[in-house]
Amino acid sequence: MPNILTYNASSADNQQERVPKNIDNLKYYLAGFADGEGSFSVTICKSKYAKLRWKIDPLFQVYQHKDNSRILHVFKDVFECGYVSEKGGNPSCHVYCIDSIRDLLGKVIPFFEKYPMVGEKHNNFLLFKEIVVGISLKEHLNPSGFIRLAKIAFKMNRLGKYRHNSLEDIINSLEQSSETIRQDPLNAGMI
Repeated sequence: MPNILTYNASSADNQQERVPKNIDNLKYYLAGFADGEGSFSVTICKSKYAKLRWKIDPLFQVYQHKDNSRILHVFKDVFECGYVSEKGGNPSCHVYCIDSIRDLLGKVIPFFEKYPMVGEKHNNFLLFKEIVVGISLKEHLNPSGFIRLAKIAFKMNRLGKYRHNSLEDIINSLEQSSETIRQDPLNAGMI
């Protein structure tokens, strides 16, 4: 791990500049920081390349104004994965992202199990974890598994209030495509 202790500023007027020097304290600090400035989200959208024509993408993010984006690089150093970039549509905001299932499963989930958040963000984390584990077990590749994971995703972050597709539309689409596959003699191996 890179020397994250060098991130401490000598004249820190800003609380976000005073990063703890003890690695364990730093990890608790980052968990608390993520509790306030981070999110666990799961995007569900149509994709012509996905087996079911829908994809489910979990993402861990931490946001920060570009003037304080140094803390995002501390996250990147601690997790040893992910990337920092401008937030789309808002160049004054930077974001640290981890979207790899392998990294979410192997780094993010164990981190927040050891350094837990509190309140609603912790509840979202538990649902997020269930989705990531389900994807790692390839549940998303069959209609019933995808529907199960989608239902969990819609319990997160204000019950999916800002989603572009309704849960009903996703389920109906998957049930229709599943029925089409069952009725198609080519897919059934009859021809």
